[in-house]
Amino acid sequence: MEAPMVAVREVAQIPKKRSNYFYLVLGGVVFLIILGIAITFYLGILPLPRKPQFILDEATIGGLKFSDPNLLTCNMRVTLSAKNPNINYGIFIEKLEARAFYQNQQITVAAELPENYVSPKTVNVWPPFLYGNDVLIPPHEAANLMVDLNAGNLPLEIKVDGSLKWKVSSFTFGKYRLMVNCLADIPLGSKVNGTTFESGVKYELDQPCKLRFEN
Repeated sequence: MEAPMVAVREVAQIPKKRSNYFYLVLGGVVFLIILGIAITFYLGILPLPRKPQFILDEATIGGLKFSDPNLLTCNMRVTLSAKNPNINYGIFIEKLEARAFYQNQQITVAAELPENYVSPKTVNVWPPFLYGNDVLIPPHEAANLMVDLNAGNLPLEIKVDGSLKWKVSSFTFGKYRLMVNCLADIPLGSKVNGTTFESGVKYELDQPCKLRFEN
């Protein structure tokens, strides 16, 4: 006689369990909505983040030689710095690669730069070593290069590609492709032999770089 009563009690408790589950889900949804509104409001009262400022600080020529048939060997260490001008936003800079170009001709292999977090109102520095050995230069660019070398200077572009994300408080948002272009008109040291120049010469540049974003 007691077995049916147990069954009745169990059946009677099912709606209550379902009701508790419903209120639990509803509470979670309400919490997420409130959290989203709070984040939107918090970000809405902050100014939009400003781009980092890149500067090519200096370059040290480790070796420079131009030989027949139009082969260029160029080894250098450059110093790049990135300043975060924001007060509220931090910046994650990732997957960075630096290369040197002469008249849109790449003359060094890609150098990977370590990932970095730039805190608000701070500056981070990278000192990549760029090298290219016996890089073939097309005839037109080779003729221009001879003119520049004879004039005692080497106009280069130091290009850096990577990605960028913003951070405010504990939230990270946005992801952009970062493209940095630094012009470097490097005066050359004394000639050692023909178109071979002395190494270890350090040049202070302090050259602001151009910056472009892509989604």
